[in-house]
Parts: sequence; structure tokens; C-alpha cells
Amino acid sequence: MSKMNNNNLEEFQDPANYDLEEAENSVQRIAFYADLAQVNGRRALEIACGTGLVALPVAARGIAVTGVDLAWPMLSYAREKARGKGLHIDLIQADARQLPLKKQFPFIYITGNAFQAFLFRADQDRFLVSVKRLLAPDGIFAFETRNPSGHDLRTHDEELWFTYRNIDGQIVNVSGTQRYDPLAQVMHWTTFRRWSNEDRSHTTTTRIACRFTDPQELEALLYHAGIRILHQYGDWGKGSLTAASESIISICQHQ
Repeated sequence: MSKMNNNNLEEFQDPANYDLEEAENSVQRIAFYADLAQVNGRRALEIACGTGLVALPVAARGIAVTGVDLAWPMLSYAREKARGKGLHIDLIQADARQLPLKKQFPFIYITGNAFQAFLFRADQDRFLVSVKRLLAPDGIFAFETRNPSGHDLRTHDEELWFTYRNIDGQIVNVSGTQRYDPLAQVMHWTTFRRWSNEDRSHTTTTRIACRFTDPQELEALLYHAGIRILHQYGDWGKGSLTAASESIISICQHQ
């Protein structure tokens, strides 16, 4: 996604365990986007669809879903999951800044805070131009991003974040460090996953960078792209957006 010294795709090479890490905390998010999709037409485009964590429940409601992602392992796993559930999703490997699609969609969304993977203003602009081109005239575009004022942006040494049981039944300790670059507005996370089986210990290390955009800057970005905000929420229950909200959830359409 960027020319910085990291590869955001590192975090997305183990899709089965990714699902296990994310599923428990994604229940409300999945329901939010599935409900939106159901009231906004019979077709939907999910950008950065990953393993289909959201796309599959949307498709299960009878909506024709097209999913786009840059990480091939995630797309491959999504396809496998869809087959297992008897669902069909059109899955395309592509860069979200130049989507190779022609038809328009009544509902487009990008979730999992994937908007933050666009680390430069030019990347954000290119992405939003792609969205506007593919959004039907009366369509809805929805996405969320972490709210800078609702997060601790200080630098931290390694600390334990959470534990979970992986696909092999082993307990994995997930810890990490964070370093924020205030000039670039980019957080650099390094994640360590540690587990043991029999007499051997394992550790994996991945790095990811995410740009933080505050509500006023976000509104300006969208306005510049010809997109207006209809509603903004601070949580998946549609609570008001406040300075303490962890998320900025935006529901948008053409200006």
C-alpha cells in the first residue's frame, strides 16, 4: 500500500488463524454492514474483503457480493469458505486505488479499519475516486476508521494484547509494540505471536502501519472526492461520535 519500510501484507498471510483472532470481536461489525447491505440494494462491493468475514454473512442474506482484496491467501481462503457454505462471491485480487471494475454498485463498503492502510493523502484520494466511480448515483458508501482522539497514540514497548486458541488447538499469546509518527499521522505496530507444541516454542513477527485521520480531515477528504457524509457514529450501536469514541463510522453518498 505504501513506500514506507513495512509490508502491510505480512499480517494477512495466515487467514485461518486471522479469522480466529478477529471473529469474536467482529460480531457487531458484521451485523452492522449486513444490515446496511440488506436495505441498500441487491448488490454490494466489499473492498479489502479479506477472508470474507463480513462478505459471507452479507451474501447469506441473498445479496450478490463482489469482494476485492490485495492479499491472495485471504481471497483463497474466502473462496474455500464460500464453497463450504454453498455461497457464491465474485472475488478479485486488485489494488483498491485502481479497481478494475466497470459496473456500479448500490452499496460499497470497506471495513476492518482497512481505510487506514492508505498511508498517504494521494492514496486516500485515489481510493475515494475509485469508490465514487463505482458507486451508483443514489448508492451508499460506508466505512470505519479508528478515531485518533479515542486511542492511545503514545509509543509503547512490548505488552501482551490478548490470547486465543489457534487452528491446532494451541494457546497463542499475542503481544506487540507501537510507535506513532505524528508528522505522517502513521502508527507502526509490530505484532509477536508465541505458542508452544510438544517441546518446541514458536514466534512469528509481523509489521503493519496505519494512518490516523481525524473527523475534520476525513470530511475534507470526502468532500474533495465529491462524497458527502450522511451519518457518522462512534460505535456499532449507532451511538454518537464523540472525542472518546474508538471509531469513526461514516455512511456516505454522492454530493
